[in-house]
Formats: sequence, structure tokens, C-alpha cells
Amino acid sequence: MDRCPPPCAGAVSWRYIGGRLATGLVAVWGAVTLVFFALNATGNPAILLVPPDAPPDEILRLTHLMGFDRPLPVQYWHFLTSVVTGTFPDSIRYGGDPLPIALEKIPASLALGLTGLLIGVLLGGVIGYVSATARSGWLSRVPLGIATGIESVPTFFIGIVLIIVFAVRLGWFPVTSTGDAASMVLPALTLAFAFIPAIARVFRTALLDVLQAEHIRTARAKGLPRHVLVWRHVVANSLGTTLNVVGIQAGVLLGGAVVTESVFGWPGIGQLSINAVQNRDYPLVIVCVLAIAVGFVLINLVVDIVAAVVEPRLRS
Repeated sequence: MDRCPPPCAGAVSWRYIGGRLATGLVAVWGAVTLVFFALNATGNPAILLVPPDAPPDEILRLTHLMGFDRPLPVQYWHFLTSVVTGTFPDSIRYGGDPLPIALEKIPASLALGLTGLLIGVLLGGVIGYVSATARSGWLSRVPLGIATGIESVPTFFIGIVLIIVFAVRLGWFPVTSTGDAASMVLPALTLAFAFIPAIARVFRTALLDVLQAEHIRTARAKGLPRHVLVWRHVVANSLGTTLNVVGIQAGVLLGGAVVTESVFGWPGIGQLSINAVQNRDYPLVIVCVLAIAVGFVLINLVVDIVAAVVEPRLRS
């Protein structure tokens, strides 16, 4: 029986998935390690957990209770053990296990992030396609130029403008988010503006490369219908590279939405992270960073697998 050569294999190998997963685990370890040493570099973390006017005895008591008086390597080993086993100190503000508190906020962040990413992919794809295929000069330049200009505007400013126009003056949407569909529109649009420019540029570049390929000229010479040529040969062969960029953008579905969630008061893990920092809730900060890092790895792993299925050349 003839064996199919690797380039035409439709399935993604376990070796490929394992390599991506191993890389993701290293990224998670790096993220939580960075947070650990950043908190310790500022001095005794126990000082962050007590009021500014707390007596020295209270600081010493909490330092010993949390183990911050141990040698740094011992603290780091205990910290990694807590991360692996999921046994974290109780939250300072909520007085319980911080892990369920963080996990409860993830669905809201995922709903907001996926909606914003979907809008960004659709609009960015349309802009990239029009810029690459339009015969009119202004159509090939103006939409992409506007998208690039929007990229230079801070996310919080876009959010504030949307609130003023569509929530305050027009009254179409609520000013603050409550977690329902109506209150998701403005923050999702704000996130989408962050996704659109990169997706549009990469998709446009990929389309232009494919349009100049030999097999496209051959398909045109054979007289293939335009819709078959565009969707089956041009767009399909441009998705692999674009999906890689989507994967990078998808990594912000949890952590990158911190600013947007803060502006709109969206009840997600980004807003919870800000509150944890403001409340000096050291255990909850660690859990939020861990949840965001793991979410980043899992989302990128899924996108990498999908991209490898669509474009087998990416597996190498």
C-alpha cells in the first residue's frame, strides 16, 4: 500500500502537540516565576497585605505566617509547590480559597474576548481582502490606512469615546457592564479595534503572496470560476499564516482585556486582577496571573493545532 508523504497528512502528530504543550508549560512557569520575584523584589510581601499604619508586630506575625521570613529558594520551592498542587493561601479580601474565585470570573472574560476576537477577525479579514484584491486605488489603501491609524489610539481612549457616544449621548447601551449581552457590545467593539489592524495586514500580505503563486496563474488559465478560485485556492491557502496571528491575538482574551474590563467594569478576571492588586490581595494576584497564563497557553495550543490542520507546512 502506498504511503502518503508527510506534507499531505491531514492529522496533526502527537509530537507536534507535545512540543507546543511543552513550550506553553515553560511560558506558564516563566510567568508565575516573574510574578514571584517581582513581588519579592519590592521587599517583604507581607507589607503589601497589611494597612499602611499597621504596627511592626502585625507585620512580623504575618511575615512568619506566610513564610516570607524563610530563605528565598525555600520560598520559591514552596511557591511552585502551591502552583502545581493548587493549594494557595486564603484570599485576604474574600477569606477563602482564591482559585474558585478566579475561575468563576473566567467565563465572563472568555465571552467578552471571543466576541471581540470574532468581530476583529471578520472586520480585519474583510479589510485585508479588499486591500489585496480591490482594483480601485483608494479601496486598496484607505481601509487599511484607517485600521493602521486606529492601532495607534490607546484602548482605554477608544472605550471612553464609545461610552460617551453610544452610552451617554445616544443611550443605546448601558454605561457600565452587568455581564449581559447588551452591556457586552461596547467592550467587545473596543477589543475588536485592537485585533483588526494586525489581522488585516497579515491577511492582505498572505493573499498577495498566494495571488502571485504559480498554481493560481495555472488555475486562472484553466478558466476556473472566480468564486472557486478565490475561496478554494486563494483564501484557503492564506488562512494558515493568518491563524498564527489570530493565535497571538487570542492570547489576550484573558489577560489583555484588563484595561477594557476596567474601563467598562466588566466582571471578568481582568477586573478581578486589578481589584486584587488594589486590595493588596497577594494570594489572589498569584492565582489570577496563573489562570491568565494557563488560558493563554491553552488558547494558543488550540489555534496552533487548527492552523497546522489548515496549513500543513506550519508543522515544520
